[in-house]
Amino acid sequence: MRYKIVLEYDGSAFHGWQRQKGCRTVQGETEAALAHITPGAAVTASGRTDEGVHALAQPAHFDSDSGLDPETMMRALNHWLPEDVKVKSCSYAPAGFDARKSAKRKTYEYVMYVSPVESPLRRTRECRIGESADVAAMRAGAAALVGTHDFSAFMSSGSSAKTFVRTVYESDIRTEGDRIIYRVTGNGFLYNMVRIIAGALMRIGRGEKSPASVAAALASGDRREMPDIAPPQALYLVGAEYEEG
Repeated sequence: MRYKIVLEYDGSAFHGWQRQKGCRTVQGETEAALAHITPGAAVTASGRTDEGVHALAQPAHFDSDSGLDPETMMRALNHWLPEDVKVKSCSYAPAGFDARKSAKRKTYEYVMYVSPVESPLRRTRECRIGESADVAAMRAGAAALVGTHDFSAFMSSGSSAKTFVRTVYESDIRTEGDRIIYRVTGNGFLYNMVRIIAGALMRIGRGEKSPASVAAALASGDRREMPDIAPPQALYLVGAEYEEG
């Protein structure tokens, strides 16, 4: 039987999602917990998150012959999982479901805050943009990303992607008190794409770049125009969407 689970995790103490020898990873911890129920089972997620990145809702799947119903499976997994990763929901997966291949859209948020000094309590959750920020300019820069584009300028080297064209459905900024939250939804993301976008938007917010620089980078495809990669600790995988059935 194939199960679909949704995980929430604090990425602070993990070397990302993907299992690595000698490193603590979310996939490694999840498979270690599952081994108590279904030895040898592998867990596949909607996508890999990098070291330090968090997830509010990371969909994943695995196969098990345990015969456990989803509610019991969730309780059993959470019993064995550590406190910084837990299963939020568990269900039987529909026929043909693959957490990675079946995902149609993914949403991320990058959380910044305005302050004259760094906050020790927020250093593993958010990223300080500076003493002030031009939110309207950031919003204008973010809006330029909506649509289908070649995102070569917003990708780190080392990507195994066959094409650099992606479609962004939502790219916007909202504020909550002193927080500035960038939200982006797309059909897929290149290596470090969201963090590079966040780095560009922070430069725009500080007046170091113009909103027009985003469209210019899309047109040129030149990575040198977008040199920053924002820190990972402020990035959150909000979730992934799948077609019904």
